[in-house]
Amino acid sequence: MTTASPPLTAAAAELEDAYRQLDISYRERVHDVVGSITRCREAMEVFTRHHDDDGVARTCNLLGLFYMIRCEFDQALDFSMRALRHFEKAGDRRGIADAKYNIGSVYYKSDNFHQGLDYLLQCLALYRELGDAHNEARVLKSMGTVYEYFGDIDNAIASYEGSIGVAQAIGDENAVSNAYNPLSGLYLKRAQPDKALELAEQSIGIKLRTGDRRGMGFSLYARGKVHIYNKHYAEAVTDLQESCRVHHDMGEALGEAMALNKLGYCQYLAGHYHQAKSYLQGALTLARQVNVRFVVYKAHYHLYLTARAAGRAEEALLELENYLREKDAVVNSHTFHVLKSYQSIQRIESLEQQSRSEQEKMNIIERKNAELDSFFYRVSHDLKGPISSMLGLYAVATMDVKDDHARKYFDLYHGQVNRINNIVMDLINLTRLNNAEQHRVRIDFNRLLDECIESYAYLTNYPAIEFIREVEAGIEFHGEWAVMNTILQNLIENSIKYARTHQRQAVVRITIQREDQQLRIVVADNGIGIALEHQPRIFDMFYRANEQATGTGLGLYILKRAVERLKGFVTFVSVPNTGTTFTITLPVS
Repeated sequence: MTTASPPLTAAAAELEDAYRQLDISYRERVHDVVGSITRCREAMEVFTRHHDDDGVARTCNLLGLFYMIRCEFDQALDFSMRALRHFEKAGDRRGIADAKYNIGSVYYKSDNFHQGLDYLLQCLALYRELGDAHNEARVLKSMGTVYEYFGDIDNAIASYEGSIGVAQAIGDENAVSNAYNPLSGLYLKRAQPDKALELAEQSIGIKLRTGDRRGMGFSLYARGKVHIYNKHYAEAVTDLQESCRVHHDMGEALGEAMALNKLGYCQYLAGHYHQAKSYLQGALTLARQVNVRFVVYKAHYHLYLTARAAGRAEEALLELENYLREKDAVVNSHTFHVLKSYQSIQRIESLEQQSRSEQEKMNIIERKNAELDSFFYRVSHDLKGPISSMLGLYAVATMDVKDDHARKYFDLYHGQVNRINNIVMDLINLTRLNNAEQHRVRIDFNRLLDECIESYAYLTNYPAIEFIREVEAGIEFHGEWAVMNTILQNLIENSIKYARTHQRQAVVRITIQREDQQLRIVVADNGIGIALEHQPRIFDMFYRANEQATGTGLGLYILKRAVERLKGFVTFVSVPNTGTTFTITLPVS
């Protein structure tokens, strides 16, 4: 039964909400990037107040991304570098990859192409190791843009098509359409306007379905370019004006500058020279603000064409000089960056070769681990018989031995045998988890929670605990029943064992709900919490954070392995003498 309950602790609830705000800010960036920044700023205050360094770093990464989207590159770089330092120190590869994606994007968008490509290649390798297809698609799309700047059309197309393939495999429509937009432009360069228009139209259709307003600005820009190629200037103006409006509303200065430049060029072709000049000057102003020099020199060239066509010879000559000066600077810079970038590619390819060699070694290690698991399993099963006999002997001894002093030693012996038995059972569960075949079924969470909670009725603290369950009605999730059972059992057992039943009402709250394409499981308690010095190691094998605890030190290690088997991740917030909240996030598909 679901019952309402106030937050278990103010600190834990506030931190949990701050992490939730980060998730919301990332999803909402396509609709309202300014609102996303506001959410992150508020979350940052919470994390800072509670000294949650990981939360601060995750917030910095998101702020780096959002400021990069708005072309506020100094702030984006500052936040992303700050996040990178934390995640490198913590050894958090996902955090490192996210920070390097932001940094690489800032560099290539501000004409520092070789450093941009270098960082993008590094984060691409990390995302592939992590199996993060969503971010792999994003990086490949960005790399395609860099190759396009270099004039390397073959590699640009390969990167865009790679991005589309990865995104389609995971059903990420927005990532697919994001790569369709620049790929449409490349088909125009290859004189294939029908194919270019088809991609642009598909992209617009996707953006309408998903509500990606920021992405819609780029999709309209792509279709507007096709209309210009086909000399359908009125349709082009309509698309490009709407693209400008969307980019302006979203704070996307780079996209707005590109659309203004293309709009000015379209008006020049249509013979509307006054409007053309106005749009092109607007493009120049914005492009200079965000230091995007390729838009600057293109706008000067279009101003030269416009002035010449309007018969303003002196103005045309001035714009031609501006164009040649800016283009020379960009070409010289590009030559340097191209050389540096291909050196980076060569270095990355060398590292990939090393990685393949390391992978072969890992395969050998995995085979050895499988053999070790098999050995573990056999030995554990062989030990079960003698241990059961020893437990049986204790039962007989307690009936026959009357001397209290002797019984005390038998009780000590019984406690140690029980501990050995628990370790053996945990090792058996671990080897089963590692080697079991996947069998996915629909999970009935209410039934599963009943079974998990009732299975610990024998624990001393159990009668004194109030269990609050909040399971989303009609929730659909298919997964491995045994693995999901392992996850919930370990979390519930810990909450019961480490409850503070003598000081106040002990509460364990279990929340299960679906958020977009993810399942979120939260188990929160108001127990003794985990001391700060123990928190970095609680998922280590055989590690016990509480010396008075009777556990094996395998529970949370098995929990983490179970979550990873389902391609998810686990986080926690714990305040000593206040409580602990574990959050499991699992992909729905």
